[in-house]
Amino acid sequence: MSVLKNKKGFILISAYMVVSVLIILATAFSARSIGEKRVADKERDTIQALWLAEAGLDRAIVEFPNTPLSGTLGTGLAYSTQTTALTASRYLVTSTGGVPSTVVSPNSAIRKVSAIIEVPVNLASPGDITSAITATGDVEVRGSAEVNGDVDENYTFDFEDIFGISKEAMRSGATHHYVNPPNNVTPVDHVTWIDVGAANEVNITTTGWSGSGILVIDGDLLITGGHFSGIIWVIGTLMVSGNPIIDGAIFVESGAEFETTLTGNPTVSYDSEAIGDAFSFIPSSSAPYLINWKED
Repeated sequence: MSVLKNKKGFILISAYMVVSVLIILATAFSARSIGEKRVADKERDTIQALWLAEAGLDRAIVEFPNTPLSGTLGTGLAYSTQTTALTASRYLVTSTGGVPSTVVSPNSAIRKVSAIIEVPVNLASPGDITSAITATGDVEVRGSAEVNGDVDENYTFDFEDIFGISKEAMRSGATHHYVNPPNNVTPVDHVTWIDVGAANEVNITTTGWSGSGILVIDGDLLITGGHFSGIIWVIGTLMVSGNPIIDGAIFVESGAEFETTLTGNPTVSYDSEAIGDAFSFIPSSSAPYLINWKED
């Protein structure tokens, strides 16, 4: 009887040992599986972070010179960029991708890339503009109208030669684009392009109105008040009266059969500084291109 009891005790102990071994093996297998999953997740996040950094770089090039930029691609996928000028035509773009964010933390996978991009230089020069008024037709200055600078009438000139880019590029890159706007439209700064229907014209009449940069009117323009500093380009007819003040230069592309008229008390003055400032807003007709890039 005692032998039987001893055998039962041995079997019970053996069973406990087998169960213990199985538990140990299961725990080890589970720990290994969890560890392998963490490694796989970290590797996945690291790869995604690099892709995010590259996506940010691509966007920074496409949207140059906008900076800084940031965005997300889905949940827990973020990027941020910064663009810094190195020379007049070369820029450093840095882009950071992060999962779940670009904020440094023990749980974040972060990759950074930097690139040198080149922006094609516009060969057009503000120094090539030397007259206060340039028109394809006659220019009539009468009354108390005052023009400080040369007036070139019946003159042949080309938009792309003056600005270094096409009208299409200027229009698509304009800061403001209006179609048949109300009188005294604002804001008018940097580059403003206005499309005017055949039966309409742009009217600037208020004394307190002000504008600057490059203003292109694809249609007729009447100015009787306000102050503008920069370059006005009219693809149509121009009438200036009242008492507006215009510093910079005016181009009127209306055809030889049309007359540009200044009457009343306006003042138009050639201003090389205002012209130079306006040139700084000309959008590039060529996209920046990549010189080199590396992961930081």
